[in-house]
Amino acid sequence: MSDNDKNPDVLPLIALRNLVVFPGVMTVLRVGRPRSLAALEQARQVGGRVVLLAQKEAKVQEPGPEDLYDVGVVALLRGVNPKEQAWNVLVEGHERCRVAAYERTEPYLAVRWERWPDTDPSVPSELKERLRKLSTAVHGVAVEHDVLVESEHLEYAVAFGLELPVEGKQQLLEQRVAEDRYRVLLPVLETESRITAARGRLQEDAPKGATEQDRRRYLEERKNRIERALDELGGAGTDLEEIRRQLGEADLPEEARREADRELDRLSRMHAGAPEMSVVMDYLEWLSELPWNKTTEAVVDLTEARRVLDRDHYDRDEVKERILEYLSVRKLRPERDGALLCLVGAPGVGKTSLGRSIAAATGRRFQRISLGGVRDEAEIRGHRRTYLGALPGRIIRALRQAGVANPVMMLDEVDKLQISFRGNPTSALLEVLDPEQNREFVDNYLAVPFDLSRVMFIGTANTTGTIPAALLDRLEVIELSGYSTEQKMAIAREYLLPRQLERTGLQADSLRLTDEVLEMLIESYTREAGVRSLERQLASICRKLAREQVGGHWCLQQIDTERVVDLLGPPQHLPEGAERPDRPGICPTLAVGPAGGRLLMVEVSRVPGISKLIVTGRAGDALKESASLAFSFWRSQAGKFGFEPDVLEQSDFHVHLPAGAQPKEGTSAGLAIALAFASILADRAVPEDVAAVGEVTLRGRILGADRLPERLMAARRAAVGRVLVPHRNRPDVEKTRREQTLEDVQVEFVDSVEQAVRLLFDLTETATRR
Repeated sequence: MSDNDKNPDVLPLIALRNLVVFPGVMTVLRVGRPRSLAALEQARQVGGRVVLLAQKEAKVQEPGPEDLYDVGVVALLRGVNPKEQAWNVLVEGHERCRVAAYERTEPYLAVRWERWPDTDPSVPSELKERLRKLSTAVHGVAVEHDVLVESEHLEYAVAFGLELPVEGKQQLLEQRVAEDRYRVLLPVLETESRITAARGRLQEDAPKGATEQDRRRYLEERKNRIERALDELGGAGTDLEEIRRQLGEADLPEEARREADRELDRLSRMHAGAPEMSVVMDYLEWLSELPWNKTTEAVVDLTEARRVLDRDHYDRDEVKERILEYLSVRKLRPERDGALLCLVGAPGVGKTSLGRSIAAATGRRFQRISLGGVRDEAEIRGHRRTYLGALPGRIIRALRQAGVANPVMMLDEVDKLQISFRGNPTSALLEVLDPEQNREFVDNYLAVPFDLSRVMFIGTANTTGTIPAALLDRLEVIELSGYSTEQKMAIAREYLLPRQLERTGLQADSLRLTDEVLEMLIESYTREAGVRSLERQLASICRKLAREQVGGHWCLQQIDTERVVDLLGPPQHLPEGAERPDRPGICPTLAVGPAGGRLLMVEVSRVPGISKLIVTGRAGDALKESASLAFSFWRSQAGKFGFEPDVLEQSDFHVHLPAGAQPKEGTSAGLAIALAFASILADRAVPEDVAAVGEVTLRGRILGADRLPERLMAARRAAVGRVLVPHRNRPDVEKTRREQTLEDVQVEFVDSVEQAVRLLFDLTETATRR
């Protein structure tokens, strides 16, 4: 049941920009903001009543309670016309109201309201007659009267059509003495009447055969008189001068200056109540507030940069060295177009924090743009100003927020951009990240070039597999592998635990965790490549201890494993190697997912049949093809290994990948599938301490596997003693040995399925070992 159903004094609220609606007035609203659309939907479901409040500042995009006036109107919905960009809504002001309390703010604003009647509704008849005559004399207001609904309050109908600022109309709405409203409006109408009369005199005085110069002089005089009248009212004239001043201080480039002058000239000739006025004003504000030539002094001190990187991040020496190399080139050749870094790794391995550290090390400001789920090209390039509610793209908005033209801008989740009928955001990013093009990047909203070459772009992604080739070609990928258990323990001790102790208010030395406890948290309560879940578990322990301390039931002590179970409950994960059964038809492989590397079982069973293959476990197309390749290989090569070919022709085989609710994809499990087939055919179990990685071809050759460091770390966590690895991955193994500790894992290189089979089942050939 909605709020309105429960209590009629609670209604949804729509915030108005540059508009005040009065009782008895009917007008059309353009509703396009998400909160407003949600409030509109709610109002349509509960009788068509909605509260309308004016915003204090029109530039606020998502106003909250503090951004709105307290007095507004309860309006009735008279018609709704849905559009793609915004909805046209016909509303009629019903009665004045005041907000008593805000009942909700998401997904729309809803308020408890109370009536706001006049304390003195009486008005002398002579004031009413005078207001009626003046309003008829003013042409602009008379036109508005033709489309206004009859109202018992003439002053509201007149005020709605006047060129008053929002503040003036709001004060009029809040006034609870009717006679005072009339006395406020009469001077304004007299001024409008004089302006109208002056406009008529100018037109009458112009000679019929006036030259172009004479007509220009008459128009300039007309403009000056109108602007002086608007200045007296505190209206658009004052705003225009302020915009001129801001543009003069903005140090605009030549092309942007010409566009600004053109729009200023257009604005100066525009009627103050024209609908386009707010659009032009917003555009000029964007031009004046962008950092066209404002930069911070980016000083590259490699010693300080290394200190900052070491302070914020444990280990990662190779990544740090690559970043320092990048900064060194920028220092020697600041005008050179540098490489565009892209940090690739599982969640929680420190990609975003590395970007912040780079900004701190170079003295630049940091801006982060999340691209996850973006499917509209206009999010990058901006909307054209012809659209209602148009805005620049995220790049330009981030530069405005940064206030400088050379920040470190992190494009987060580049691999999660999506394509829709609104365009391909990836294509727009090609221009942003291309050093040959981004010097003159044109946002659709600005319509003038902006130099992005001074921005240091850093991308992040969980995988490069979903990044289009054209975009990936512009990025220099730095892979961040998952942390080992020892690294996580060091990070928890040096970074995570002190931070959580500070956040929960506990003393820095009030909690001691042994290595045994940290290892238990890592192995039994988290399963990830990074350390986010580990930090959440530490935060949970700290919060529970803080509660005990406040309740007076806790004293400083060292936490042991039993105490961890008391605080966090039973372990959430079993050791990966503990689930491996010792029987034919099973071969472990090392998979990589969003949480990093993990041990994955490949199960094969055989039943009498007609040589049919079934693959289950939410396997993707590439993984199903790997199973088909392994099956076809054994059908053609079974006799070579002493297996009866008829066994395969007279049997059905079922390949299953456990954890069937989780999707799986890739070709690196091909070798494990082939070995599981060999195990079931030979009726001999694969050694329980072995795992296999590699793509298999139809001829039985073994191709390389990607993200091998994460797979090897998963083998170490699962206590896998031997890993069969494609020979093509030897460089990756050498690199991993330099970065990680792999003494407990024996890596054996193989080139073919035949070599792997003979190695595992004690046949004559041996594999190359290291």
